[in-house]
Amino acid sequence: MNRHHSEFTEPAINWEDRIITISDYNRILDHIRNDIGNINVLPDVLHHLYLLLYYSKKFLSESVPENVITMNSKFELVSGKNKPQTYRIVFPEDVTESGNISVYTSLGVACLGSTVNSYISYSEEDKHINAHIARLVFQPEKEKLYYL
Repeated sequence: MNRHHSEFTEPAINWEDRIITISDYNRILDHIRNDIGNINVLPDVLHHLYLLLYYSKKFLSESVPENVITMNSKFELVSGKNKPQTYRIVFPEDVTESGNISVYTSLGVACLGSTVNSYISYSEEDKHINAHIARLVFQPEKEKLYYL
């Protein structure tokens, strides 16, 4: 079995600066409810994701700003001196191809609701990483694909 593992050791997060669509809020909350007590999902993952949902600003899908990372958004992230890497934020069961990251990871929580040109912090394999959200490649809401 594959446990969704993530360490949340980043500095204090300003959850109130995050933006999430009401649709994503409801779908993620359903996932959290279904995964409470699941031995394959660490409680700290659910806790931090819930904090993001609780404190973030909520928008209708039609009204979310075009520079916000929502579920199924593709974006470029730059960390350190590395070249930009493209990621797509998805639900855990949709991590089926390279570049897809789960909203249940430290990187997923750090990116969801953040905006282009934001700096984020996340943990990966026992190291702390600072990164810059360089560009939003695709946002479903901008393309009026509210069902993604």
